[in-house]
Amino acid sequence: MLSDHLRKGLLIVFEGTDGTGKSTQLKLLYSALKSKNYPVITTREPTDGKYGREIRRLYKNRKRYSDEEELELFLADRKEHVDALLTPALNRGKIILCDRYFLSTAAYQGAIGFNPETVLARNSFAPNPDLALLFHAPVDVGLTRIISGRGEAPNDFEKAENLQKVAAIFATIDRPYIRRIDASGSIDSVYQLVMEHVMPLFSNSSFSTLDLK
Repeated sequence: MLSDHLRKGLLIVFEGTDGTGKSTQLKLLYSALKSKNYPVITTREPTDGKYGREIRRLYKNRKRYSDEEELELFLADRKEHVDALLTPALNRGKIILCDRYFLSTAAYQGAIGFNPETVLARNSFAPNPDLALLFHAPVDVGLTRIISGRGEAPNDFEKAENLQKVAAIFATIDRPYIRRIDASGSIDSVYQLVMEHVMPLFSNSSFSTLDLK
């Protein structure tokens, strides 16, 4: 795997508790970059691969596996993702926008008892993001968005008690590439906050000609 400081592309990840609007913001940034003909791609975790599909089955029944087996599924899915997509795309100079990454694993698995730093250490094979946008909003706001906005019932990962624990863990994780965003405002106001963090990243990279005005 190419070291983080030598790779040609950029990895921007969108993290946060469910219902914070990170997926919406990812789509907005993708559209802005695509409209300027930048080499941008989107991806997500869990992926649509064999391990990712198995993880998604847990949304309806999280008791299918032990806690350790569940964590191993996330690690296996990420290893496949890194090898098949992330590393090759970064080496080709792509701008990758990823919906969830290893910070989410640390927070969500931490909520069921794992040490978040231990989980992060077990993800050492994965390239660090150039920027991790960590969205936060009150859990009740997120649940309202899930239920009213999406018209969905919360899945087994989205229960209020679990999300409170996840949010508390996200608040403790400290990495130099993390930028925290208050996601309780309107879509437009949150997008402005996203761009405030994205623009400096581009100005300090090979994509310094970026113009999203």
